[in-house]
Amino acid sequence: MENTENINERIALLVRSFGRGRNTTFASLIDSSEGNIRGYINKGVMPKQDVLERIVRSLGVSATWLLTGEGPMMEEERATEANTEHLVSVPIVDISAAAGVVGYENPTYLEEVDRIAMPLQMINKRNQYYCIRIKGESMSPTMLDSGYVVARQLETAEWGDMMENYVYVISTKEGCTYVKRIKNRLRQKGFVVCMSDNPDKAAYPNFNVYEDELHCILQVEWYFTAKMPNIHETYYKKVEDLEIKYEELQEQINELRDQGVRRS
Repeated sequence: MENTENINERIALLVRSFGRGRNTTFASLIDSSEGNIRGYINKGVMPKQDVLERIVRSLGVSATWLLTGEGPMMEEERATEANTEHLVSVPIVDISAAAGVVGYENPTYLEEVDRIAMPLQMINKRNQYYCIRIKGESMSPTMLDSGYVVARQLETAEWGDMMENYVYVISTKEGCTYVKRIKNRLRQKGFVVCMSDNPDKAAYPNFNVYEDELHCILQVEWYFTAKMPNIHETYYKKVEDLEIKYEELQEQINELRDQGVRRS
């Protein structure tokens, strides 16, 4: 936007923006006269308060900009600018995670593909955060496939103090990435135990990652998903399987009883 040193120059700019450069057109927009507009622009006449109020009210112009020249010209832009002051831009990185023991290969590690705005009160601006998409079922039902985690990158000095049984993003020097619940054994034995929340331990067993294999570690602080998880699904499936087995066993008992009656 061009520089405007005084209110008369700012009104001239509004005439060009809203009135297509015509004083009469602009005057009709704010319920004024062409002579008044010409006086503001050519003679440096200071507009009265009611004229300024009509400009602000009718055109959505920022009163601060109109009076001082500071900030955006439009009030809507000013409101948007104020809202963004309370947001932090977090990079969405091109890695897939949480898919079981084999992990996902990420030769470039943390490649930014987009950004997401997070409320300032949810993010510590002094730290580096990444938004990472989950792929796979190893953390189900806690975290579902295609959900997202927002994780804070830890300094190497923080690795030894990682909290037990919290969820972390583990990236190795070979380029594999996992989202796992961690048992921290770095100080005692030099490795971390990576655990899946999926109850199928045959498909998702625990495994260790040694300190010299680690590239970076991020602590998961936020998780969001468009899916509505059914946390009781596994429980109900087990109950259903038990009911079926009970019915089969009851039928076998009845058959044996019938056979015993016939023999007697």
